[in-house]
Amino acid sequence: MLANFFGKSKPINFVVLFVLFLGYFVLSIFSKELSFNLVKELGWFLVVFSVYNFIIAKNLLTYDNSFAFLFFVILIGFFPDTIQINKTFYANLTILLFLRKVYSLQSSKNILHKLFDGGLWLGISFLIEPYAPLLLILLYLSIFLHQRFTYQTLLTPVIGFFAPIFLYFTYYFWYDNLEKFWLLFDWNFYPDLSFYSHEKYLFPILFIGSFLIASIMLKSPKALAVKNKFRKNWILILTHLVITTAILLLVQDGSGSEFLYVFFPVSVILANGIEFFQKKWYADAIIILFLIASFFVSAIV
Repeated sequence: MLANFFGKSKPINFVVLFVLFLGYFVLSIFSKELSFNLVKELGWFLVVFSVYNFIIAKNLLTYDNSFAFLFFVILIGFFPDTIQINKTFYANLTILLFLRKVYSLQSSKNILHKLFDGGLWLGISFLIEPYAPLLLILLYLSIFLHQRFTYQTLLTPVIGFFAPIFLYFTYYFWYDNLEKFWLLFDWNFYPDLSFYSHEKYLFPILFIGSFLIASIMLKSPKALAVKNKFRKNWILILTHLVITTAILLLVQDGSGSEFLYVFFPVSVILANGIEFFQKKWYADAIIILFLIASFFVSAIV
């Protein structure tokens, strides 16, 4: 029943999934101090959901269903610390706007505009999260897969990327405070992985990770066997997962909100995995299992 409901993409699905998010949101309130910015938080997450849903639907990263959006919301339930408006949230919002351009390169319309905008949004993301430029790999891979390399396609993202950085540098140069600018390049490539072995994160990581690996193994042979746009998108999604996992491990936030970086590729991969069982009873069983586990985790952390 659930698989049939979410197996279609309708406006009512968006409403139902936002209500599901409200359930996780209410549970998270009990683990945080009450805030007078609840409307602001809900509004910003509504923006994220809209952008996310647009990217999935516009670029056909799944079939015409709501599974990806469903898993995106469920992932929030597994990691309720992501329900906060902070530096990580704004970094992910700008990265989503960047991803909108990356995955839209499968269309040959306004290529240079997309590349400049993609570089611009990633440059803004860099000002918020210094490890964000790792996603430039994804942008150039998308050019390689969907378009072709020319001096224009190679240079345009770089120009867009450095535009906000140049303005940021100019601001601190004018006020003779370049120390803050150079902090953007204070990278640490020796992450402390002990944070992710904490008991409240270990179960969700193992639980989701097992289904994630199964989904990759189920989908990859079929996706890579046919030379079409989805094959290229599947390569992008898998690369996206690797890069965002690296960012997740490198970010020294320590609040738990950094899990938001991997939600996009993980939710898309899980959605493609469950599409194999859409018309069978165990698709419902998997969704119910995810819902029960996520509410359990959200209620106890």
